Amino acid sequence: RRQLERPRVERCSAEGLEEKLGELEAQGSDLVLLDTAPHSSHDAATAVTLADFVLIASRPAILDLEAIGESVKIVKRREARGAVVLNACPPPHIFGETAIVREAREAVAVYGLPVSPVSVSQRAAFSHALIDGHAVTEYESKGKAAAEIRGLWDWIETQW
Repeated sequence: RRQLERPRVERCSAEGLEEKLGELEAQGSDLVLLDTAPHSSHDAATAVTLADFVLIASRPAILDLEAIGESVKIVKRREARGAVVLNACPPPHIFGETAIVREAREAVAVYGLPVSPVSVSQRAAFSHALIDGHAVTEYESKGKAAAEIRGLWDWIETQW
């Protein structure tokens, strides 16, 4: 959907990933975000092996929290650095995070990976931004969704 040249988006198989990353580095890329299908442990294992940092996203519902267990195992087996981020969360209220987000944060702690202190809320701005292939920070740069994404990015930067 995005009509702009940047960021550049490419598809790559797990088998060609190491070569592709080498090409991108030779072309001057200093940041590459890898997105793997949650059900593909082979692809995820390859990506984890090559990544500097792994971010495992999960909704704050019990089935979703259980489903990330395999991803966590891959990160731990590969001795990779990583963390869990809660996403599609109910927006916080004036007293802070909702109970389901607090409870999910506690539940995820059993995996033994850091949990991002910034959760990403389910906000209409994400859907609106995607219509034209924009990031929420482009669509509504001063909005709450953009602030959450900037906060998450700031936290991620402290992790490596």
